[in-house]
Amino acid sequence: MKLVTKKAPRGRLFRELSAEEARAVGNVCGLGQVHSLAEKQMAETVLRSMRDQDLWLACDCKNTSEERPLNTARNLDGSIFLVNFSGEHRADCPLHRSKRDDDNTGPRGSRRNAGVMRIDFRSFLPRDDHGARISAPTNTDNPSTDKISRRRVPALARLLLTLIDAAELNRITPVYPQPARTKTQALNAVKLVTELEHFAQGRPLSEIVFFDPWVKQNRLEERMQVLETDGKPWPAGRARTFYQILFSEHVSQDEVVFSNQYGPTVFQPEKRVSINGEVDGHRGKYWVILMYQRNDAGTVVCRDAYAHALFDYACPVPVDSNLERATVTSVITAGKWLQSSGYEIALNKPLFDIKVNFDQEEGFVLPDFILTVTHPGRMRTTELVVETMGYTDDDYVERKAKQHEGMSTLGLLVKDPPSWPEPATKPNAFARYLYGRIPHLK
Repeated sequence: MKLVTKKAPRGRLFRELSAEEARAVGNVCGLGQVHSLAEKQMAETVLRSMRDQDLWLACDCKNTSEERPLNTARNLDGSIFLVNFSGEHRADCPLHRSKRDDDNTGPRGSRRNAGVMRIDFRSFLPRDDHGARISAPTNTDNPSTDKISRRRVPALARLLLTLIDAAELNRITPVYPQPARTKTQALNAVKLVTELEHFAQGRPLSEIVFFDPWVKQNRLEERMQVLETDGKPWPAGRARTFYQILFSEHVSQDEVVFSNQYGPTVFQPEKRVSINGEVDGHRGKYWVILMYQRNDAGTVVCRDAYAHALFDYACPVPVDSNLERATVTSVITAGKWLQSSGYEIALNKPLFDIKVNFDQEEGFVLPDFILTVTHPGRMRTTELVVETMGYTDDDYVERKAKQHEGMSTLGLLVKDPPSWPEPATKPNAFARYLYGRIPHLK
């Protein structure tokens, strides 16, 4: 057994446990057997050092670094115990029965409930608060203890992601040669979805979602007046609202800037701009959706905005970090290298939770990417589930790793970097890994 660092760099060997320490940890933390006070104190010392020095315990019961189980030390009400959060110990390992961190989670580390769901186009419009009355407070608090939950994804974000998903812009098929798509073509693909989908009887989304980036105030007023006076069906109890979708390279909490050869156009929503996974935009290229409503003074204003980083304009796949951008680049590189051998790789970035089933129990997982590998001769395909594991936030890493068993039902699970939690030691490490691994897939 080894103690490895959680960070700086993640997965680096801190030290190996002695045979006596490994036996003590196995007996006390795994088998629940305490043979002597000295053995118990030895196990406690190991767990305390894990907490004091930010360490994980990597068990050597599995042969490869990809499969080895990782354990963290937790303190609950003054009791320190070992928790297996990544990988499963071998059946004959003393830690096989160590505590699994499954508080309020579904089977095999999945979520019991979906965290991110597609928008229902018939009921997504915000409720109309005009004329609403204040009522006495009610006890609606229901604090979740779900260890793998994410922050609530707002409806505005889910609307944008649902449209991107329906336009299949979260996919690159194949990754090499890459599709040669322009920004206008990408927006037109989303526009087509708005023309086909309806938010009310006989009313396509294209009536309330537009893509012109240079709309002046008088045009905004005209658009809203049409919605208010056209006499067409409108969902009951929902506010008159319309939306604008565009690309931007300058996003902050206060504003979104659209720039072209005619100069910049600045959008400043009344609420702060919500940026996926960021406080201020530092990821260069973004999908942006703006929401317009009439304010209390009767003026049409940009009420809210959401921005989500993308890979690049030719392949505007949403990404959650620059690390995910690097993963996509590695997949494209591997696809290029493997093309001459007859392999083709397609990439899918899931934007919503996927239902998985285990022994008649269901749960939900959300992998970073799913690759479909078409083998030479095109008679067989293989699914790979890719997890980008470079985050420096320890809680995120541990929560995410707990879902890996559930994700494995969707395909072969691989991680970037390949030997996580150890950092990559060579350039193009993940691309090299895929290039070597894919031809040997069964």
